[in-house]
Amino acid sequence: MYLKSLEMQGFKSFPDKTKLTFERGATVIVGPNGSGKSNISDAMRWVLGEISSKSLRGTKMEDIIFGGADSRRPMGFAEVSVTFDNTDAEHRLDCPYDEVIVTRRYYRAGESEYFINRRPCRLRDIYELFMNTGVGRDGYSIIGQGKIAEIISRKSDERRSIFEDASGIAKYRHRKTETERKLQSTEENMTRVNDVFQEVAAQVGPLEKEAEKAQRALELHAEKKKADVQLWIFDSERLRQNILKAQESYRNSGYDLQIVEEAIENYRAQSEQLSEQSLSNKTKQTELFEKIQALMKENSERDNQYRVTETTIAHTKEKIELGKAAVESTKSRLAAEDEESARRRAAVEALERELAKLDAAYTDKAEEAQALATQGVNLGSDIATAGAAINEREAEAVDIKVRMQVIETSKETDSGKHETMQGEIAGYRRVSAELTASWEAKNKVVEGYAAQIAEAEAKIAACDEKLAVANQQLERLRAEERDSTVQADIATQRINAFRAMAENMEGASHAVRYMMESYSAGKITDAKGRRCGRIYGPLSNLISVEKDYITAIEIALAANLQHIVVEDDTVVKAVSYHLKQAQAGRVTLFPISSMRAQTPTVEMEEAEKCTGYVGVASELVACEGKFREIIGSLLGRTVVFDNLDHATEMAKKTRFRVKVVTLDGQVINAGGSSVVGSVKQKGGALSRASEIETLAERLKGLSKRLEALRADCAGLEKEIAGLLDERSDADDRRQMLISLQNTEAATAAQYRAKLESNEALIEKLNADFETLARQHASYEEELIRHTEREKELRHQIAELTALREEKDIERNAVFEEKAVKEKEMTELYIGISGVRKDIETAKTYLEESLNRAGELREEIAAQSVQIKEQEASIQTDLLRQEANRNTFAEGERVLEELRNRQANLTDSEMSLEKKRVALEEKERAKMAEKQNFALAHSKNEHKLQSLQEELDKLNNKFAEDYEMTRNQALELGYELITAEQREEVYQLQVSCRNRLRVIGNVDLGAVEKYKEVKERYDYMQAQISDMTAARDDLLKIIKELETEMQVSFMKTFEQINTNFDKTFKELFGGGSAELSLSDPTDVLTSGIEIKAAPPGKIIKNMTLLSGGEQSFIAIALFFAILQVNPTPFFILDEIEAALDEVNVARFAAYIKRYSTNTQFILITHRRGTMEAANRLYGVTMPERGISKVLALDVASIRGKQEGDDWNGIFS
Repeated sequence: MYLKSLEMQGFKSFPDKTKLTFERGATVIVGPNGSGKSNISDAMRWVLGEISSKSLRGTKMEDIIFGGADSRRPMGFAEVSVTFDNTDAEHRLDCPYDEVIVTRRYYRAGESEYFINRRPCRLRDIYELFMNTGVGRDGYSIIGQGKIAEIISRKSDERRSIFEDASGIAKYRHRKTETERKLQSTEENMTRVNDVFQEVAAQVGPLEKEAEKAQRALELHAEKKKADVQLWIFDSERLRQNILKAQESYRNSGYDLQIVEEAIENYRAQSEQLSEQSLSNKTKQTELFEKIQALMKENSERDNQYRVTETTIAHTKEKIELGKAAVESTKSRLAAEDEESARRRAAVEALERELAKLDAAYTDKAEEAQALATQGVNLGSDIATAGAAINEREAEAVDIKVRMQVIETSKETDSGKHETMQGEIAGYRRVSAELTASWEAKNKVVEGYAAQIAEAEAKIAACDEKLAVANQQLERLRAEERDSTVQADIATQRINAFRAMAENMEGASHAVRYMMESYSAGKITDAKGRRCGRIYGPLSNLISVEKDYITAIEIALAANLQHIVVEDDTVVKAVSYHLKQAQAGRVTLFPISSMRAQTPTVEMEEAEKCTGYVGVASELVACEGKFREIIGSLLGRTVVFDNLDHATEMAKKTRFRVKVVTLDGQVINAGGSSVVGSVKQKGGALSRASEIETLAERLKGLSKRLEALRADCAGLEKEIAGLLDERSDADDRRQMLISLQNTEAATAAQYRAKLESNEALIEKLNADFETLARQHASYEEELIRHTEREKELRHQIAELTALREEKDIERNAVFEEKAVKEKEMTELYIGISGVRKDIETAKTYLEESLNRAGELREEIAAQSVQIKEQEASIQTDLLRQEANRNTFAEGERVLEELRNRQANLTDSEMSLEKKRVALEEKERAKMAEKQNFALAHSKNEHKLQSLQEELDKLNNKFAEDYEMTRNQALELGYELITAEQREEVYQLQVSCRNRLRVIGNVDLGAVEKYKEVKERYDYMQAQISDMTAARDDLLKIIKELETEMQVSFMKTFEQINTNFDKTFKELFGGGSAELSLSDPTDVLTSGIEIKAAPPGKIIKNMTLLSGGEQSFIAIALFFAILQVNPTPFFILDEIEAALDEVNVARFAAYIKRYSTNTQFILITHRRGTMEAANRLYGVTMPERGISKVLALDVASIRGKQEGDDWNGIFS
């Protein structure tokens, strides 16, 4: 396995899609500080699974997304893809693909996506893919910037992870962690299952006894139920027969009672009629008595009333007329009353006919209501039957649900194995499908590659032509840009250095610097504590000289340039006092108030006429007017000549009375002594000031030129980038096609071999899977069976519920119809009562009418008698009148007649009284008979009610005990018993009841509970056994892993220790190095101690070593690990930064040695490291905040030295 390429987009300073391709050997990435080259190692670390933003040099993960620049907006995501060649058998990843592409994408919203070969995966999958390869987030293949020395400075236990990864036990530790997790889960499950198992085990024994007891009770209940049903059917049938008889007796006694009541009513009516007749006779008797009394009075007073006879006769005649008129009137009233009686009799007859109709209708309604009541009772029985069936099926559904839960629990136990194995089979099948597809595809596509390669080559050639021209122009511009950049950097550095020297007063004495610092701080005062006057500073800072005269003036002034110019003598005194107090040394001061310029001499006037004369030195210096006296004092008698020859000639002419300085710094003092020789260039204060001005002007010009060059380069780079992308795409396609064309047949054979191997593995996994699947299928079949049964039960429950609701609706409809019928019966009963009342009223009115007619007839008879009597009285009066007193006999005869009539009426009254008494006797007899019938009727009613209540009680008790109707009881098919068998069955019932009482209270569900608990007990016992075996297997695996880890770790540790000492001596040229375990008794957790001593040193604490030494020791350890377990590639980010050039060369030599078998990607600033590169990348930032990657031609820079022409090295 080796690293093929790294592609970034939106990651940190790489907003555009940037792709780096890597070949075998060493690839070096260079670039200025801040260009973003370390972001490449961060990208590699991130794509391989790093989750710590701090390790990626950020505060939060969002920091890895390009945050924008002056001309670019922030991006919404970052994506990095790394491609590995997986054809190397020695370092092959555990993956069936020859090329592995790992991609990680992160969105600003916080979402992450991971892909392996463009397929979504988990971060854990990436971590496991690179486990034990040294690659990955915890591997030692990527060492970040400034991290190399941490290997030494870490604690011993924190250092261990590198050795574990190198020894290859990370995989075992991961497996051990997973196994321990499974072990913990298994033990937790065992604890839970054991707790439940103990509870279940404690229930098995008692439930078994309860189940046996319940079974006996169920058998007795069955016998008792049969006896109860037989007795209930017999007793209920007997009660029904008795009820029918009682109903017949009740109806007969009611009929007899009704007949007697009707007879009594008839007797009462006759008696009332006789009473009325008796009353009428009494009235007549009274009238006759009155008449008799009148006749007797008449006879006694006849003589006295004779005189008035005429008047009486006339009066009597009038009465007769009036009586006749009254009779006629009474007859008219009688006729009307007779008509009224006839009408009322017809009304009574009509009402009686209506009553008969209403009675018949009432009887019909009563029969209909009774039929509806019977129908409602039957519907209620159907509803109860449906309810019982629903309850039974719901109970069964609950039981099935519990069984399904038990099966689901069993399924979950095997689900892990099933899913894992299924995933493995699916994975290998996908691999087989992919291998088959690849094999078939590769056999078909070989012939089509040639034309595609030719097309790609033509495109590459076109791009190369364009690139050659563009690159030539770009290299020229870049060379000029680099030269300008270097010159600008040098100018900037020199300006900064000169300014720093001036600010630090380099070359000045300690006393001068101390004085100036004290003056700046306001600390210089005189003896009385008064602050001094002004101090202007060194003379060099107060004057300026043209460039051509700088050397001459610096030589002429010499040390005077660093002497201090002050305001007056008071300052001199204050400075003197301050320096004495501080014992800070001595300084030379130039007080402006005291110093005076020297006047020119005659010799100077002569010198002015000599050849090579430049001028008086004081006149060549520019300064403020107040400093002019000081310059004149120092340089007023010094002249400047162009060279030493002219200066010597002039000195001789003036007899060496004038001091002469040449432009190149040669000095002839007054008196003849000379100071000659070479002069240090650009070392003086005046030189520095002049140089700063010169450099500033030059830097300004260089900056303008760089801006123009960079703009031109940017345009060309953009053009070249487009051409490079186009050519890269075409070249990648050509190389891919050539590689595919050359390797297609071999690859197809490899695919075939892999396919056969994969199919064999699939066959083995399928066999294991089928075994597990059969077990799983049995669970599924049972679940399906239970599910179907549950659906069936739910369907039946739904149907029964619908039936019950339908019956309930039908019963409600029947009850509503029955209520309507009863309402109609009530209305008919009210109508019947009304009609009966109307009949009674009509009969009363009829009797009253008949009575009034009788009274009218009697009245007519009485009036007729009265008329006759009056007529007779008239006749009598006339006869008496005519016959004088001869009519007395007639009066007596009439009186006798009246008395006879009175006697007849008395006899009639007695006859009526006898009849009335006889009727009362009959009525009393009927009343007595009524009482007997009423008592008999009441007894029959009570008996019927008692029988009905007894039947209801019997039925209710049976319904409460068994919840079934008579039809359901008959459907049980029990034999019907006879009266002779009843006692025997009753004794059996009593015996069963007594035996059940002896058994006592039992849980009738104990049988089913015991069955369920026993099944659960057996299942859990087997489960505990499986878990115990699994736990033992896991403990064994952990023990084996620990043993293997210890062996592997110690073996690797010893090899690394040996290599570490060897490598350390090679790198340091001697010394010693050793690795040791902090706790040798605990190999798997012990820390790693490092002891190292460079040649000639005894080191007790590694922290006492310098940073470079610590880095070099860590590098030695790194190469020692590399010798034992080399990773496919290493990414090293400036790990040699702290080394000197000699050690960098040693480091580079080691890189070259191991780069034949291992890829190195080195991020560096060091030239020695660059020389080890097979491929070179440059990272620049042409636009602020945006990094670009350029590939460099390593062959073209071999042998280049500093100052050589570096044009043309970029490709």
